[in-house]
Amino acid sequence: MPSAFRRWKFVDPYDTNPATREYVFPWNPNTMSSPFAPRAITALTTTAVNGQALVWEGNRTPVQWTFGGTCRDSEQYEALRAWTLERNSRIWLYDHFGRRLVVNLMGFDPTPKRAVGRYWLHEYTITALVLEVGPPSVGDV
Repeated sequence: MPSAFRRWKFVDPYDTNPATREYVFPWNPNTMSSPFAPRAITALTTTAVNGQALVWEGNRTPVQWTFGGTCRDSEQYEALRAWTLERNSRIWLYDHFGRRLVVNLMGFDPTPKRAVGRYWLHEYTITALVLEVGPPSVGDV
């Protein structure tokens, strides 16, 4: 029986080097906002006798999304920093539901946490622009 547990990962579909093409999170983020964009609906009333509203729906605007968690070591810190701040392309982000999100990573905000012997312990928040959210590949377990 396949495991329902999925690790988050970044995949750069434009990177041809297998060593740098993907990054698998050692610990999944523990917070996230909704990646779904609201519907773009405009309603106007008319001067017609029945006064019904006219409703138009346009394309959805990409949503600014945040997710975050705990960064426990320098390797994870440097990987998240580099993926967020040094890559200029859209990437694929696979979440714990197995959804493929097409995103542009925009910001990495690490906050140091005090812990004896854990110099690289940080809480982090990453901000991304979500362009597309795919269907989940994990069902109820």
